[in-house]
Amino acid sequence: MRWVSLLLILVLAQWAQPAAAMWSDLDAARAAFDDGAFSRAAGVAREIGTAEGYTLAAHAEMARGDLIEEKDKVRLECYRTALADARKAVAGAPDSPEAHLALAIALGFVARSEGGLEAHMQGLGEEARKHIDIALKLAPDSPWAHATLGGWNLQIAYAGGSIGEAIYGASVKAGQQAYERALSIDPGNISIAYQYAVQLLGLDGDAHRRRAAELLDMVVAHRPANAMERLLRQSAVNLKQALDQGRPEKAMQLAEARLGRAR
Repeated sequence: MRWVSLLLILVLAQWAQPAAAMWSDLDAARAAFDDGAFSRAAGVAREIGTAEGYTLAAHAEMARGDLIEEKDKVRLECYRTALADARKAVAGAPDSPEAHLALAIALGFVARSEGGLEAHMQGLGEEARKHIDIALKLAPDSPWAHATLGGWNLQIAYAGGSIGEAIYGASVKAGQQAYERALSIDPGNISIAYQYAVQLLGLDGDAHRRRAAELLDMVVAHRPANAMERLLRQSAVNLKQALDQGRPEKAMQLAEARLGRAR
């Protein structure tokens, strides 16, 4: 994800050097993130001690757990660390939609790793939805906020079925609408297109596969700009190959693995 930051021009000379150092560190953390050095990016960002730093640290830990680590125990440690970072980000900047979204996404990763029943008992789904709604109120045209709402709906609808719909008010239709809204705001967003495609493949069904195939074509055609986009593109290539070969069950299996459901 991209984070929009405001560089404050401070009039007092004694603040100028610390501010420059802080932003230099944040740039270094972003550069490490773009290079795929997610652990280093998280460490540098966390040391800054600002809401922006903790938000970036949370995303780096989630990227590390989702895209790099293979052991379930290590993945969960990454997600719990991301959750702690995101809570600090929200505490430091309660009006930051990026911080609320980082917290909502981290809650989703922890819930996915711990399992539906444990997540329900801890109220993780409800807490995640609360922060998504706050982000949407703060930034109603944020594609990331709408995409996160879409992911929340599709994950709960898949995991809980009619029970999930009754308890949380989640649905496949609402999830698709939110994702489509996100892409209408930012049509070229590769990360959103990829996640939407994977979740559609996890749902199965011809209509879902057709839309997923369109999204995967978009991802594969995109020239990666950083390590995360390279990882996403390679995964998209594998999914698209399965669909092109007429093996929807293989594509669904790969999607299930990406969603953490086949462990």
